[in-house]
Parts: sequence; structure tokens; C-alpha cells
Amino acid sequence: AAAMEEATRREASRRLLEAAAATCRGQCGTEEERRETLWLIEELEFANPTPEPATAMDLLEGEWRLVYASEDVTRSSPFFWAWRRLLEGVPDPNPVTRLMFGTKDLSESIFAVTDNLPVRSIGEASQSIGAGRLVNRVAVAVFGLGRTMITTTCRYTEPRLDPSSMSGGLELALTVETTQAVGGSPLAEPVVFPSESFLGASADVVMRVTYLDDTLRVVRNAADDRCFVYARASSGGGGGRGIDE
Repeated sequence: AAAMEEATRREASRRLLEAAAATCRGQCGTEEERRETLWLIEELEFANPTPEPATAMDLLEGEWRLVYASEDVTRSSPFFWAWRRLLEGVPDPNPVTRLMFGTKDLSESIFAVTDNLPVRSIGEASQSIGAGRLVNRVAVAVFGLGRTMITTTCRYTEPRLDPSSMSGGLELALTVETTQAVGGSPLAEPVVFPSESFLGASADVVMRVTYLDDTLRVVRNAADDRCFVYARASSGGGGGRGIDE
């Protein structure tokens, strides 16, 4: 039975990776294809083999690369989760952007403006987890400015097993510490933005780990259920081989 469950999970993982690639990490394809990918993610979450995955540091830690996002790839960064929290409930006062993008909240209007820059392209997105730090990196290229790596550093404390907790060992509390853009113009010095001091209490966000094995990790922003899928990029810092090895 265990071998059959393992084979079923591996097949579900294969189908999900194929769907994620076919939809450009969730950024292209038809609405039906994206719905199918979300259904595959839910199927995999239901078969999660790791009890209390947010506490399974032997599997959680390591290098991961993003293979799917249910929204713009840049939003895999917890900085944007915190930004949403900071501006939660703040309406967009500009009727032009509300009309253009069909948004109501100021945060979503700001995201829509940056997402629709005609000369912007998004490259690799990854996360490094270990030693109490989660480092999120997203490569962004803007015409005239070159390629920039947007890097956000968060701290976390390894959660303790708590049978009375309602989170079921799924939630990892993060505090967004700093954000910086590395690269771009060779003449510009990297500027480290003090995200934690600027965001205040909004710098505290929660990553819900809904699926975890030796090669795949599915997480959701606990505040809005947006979904991100990662494949292990190397064998370092955790159990199992990388998905691309």
C-alpha cells in the first residue's frame, strides 16, 4: 500500500510539473489550463506525505526554485505578502487605475501597474531556507535598467510541535527583514531597504506549507491562499535529490 501511495504521488508530481511548464509557471495558457493546474495542486496537497510539514526542517531547508505561481511570479516574495497586509482595506483613490485594471484596493492597483510594464520580463525565482533565514530571489529585467535580482530576507523560528495548535503544523511564521535590488546598473550601489522597520507589524506573515516531500514543496500565503510550487534545486540542506538532478 505504501509503495502504491508513493507511485501515485510521483505520478501526480509529474503531471503537475508538466502542467506548470505548459503554463509558463502559471503565467500563460488558457483559463482552463490554469484551473487544471490548480486542481492538480489540490490533488497533491490532499496526498501530502509529511505530517506537520512546517516542522520538518530536514526536508524544508535547502535550495528551491519556483515552478508555479497562482499570481505574478514576483509575488512569491514575502515582501509583497507584507505589503498587501500593510495596505489591507485601503481603497485606491485613483479612478483611472481602478477603471483600467478593475481593481479596488490600492495594493492591487500598484501591483497591476508594475505587472503591466511593457518592457519587463521575469527570470528565475528561488528560495533558500536554512539557519533561521528564508531568502527569496526573483530576477527582473527592465529595458534600459538591465537585470536585477530582487532579494528579500526573512527570519523564522523553527515551530515547535503543539498538539493543541489549530495550524496542524502547516504554518511557518516569517518576519520580512530586508529587501534589496542586486544588479542593474553597474554604477549603482545596492540599496538595502529596511522592510521590517518600514512595515512594522505588517512585516509578520505566515507561509502555510501544504505539501512537502524530498523534491516538491507547495506553499500558500495564509492571508489570501495564493499558491506557489517549488522544486528542490539541489541535494544540499535537506533530504532527497533535486528535481533536476
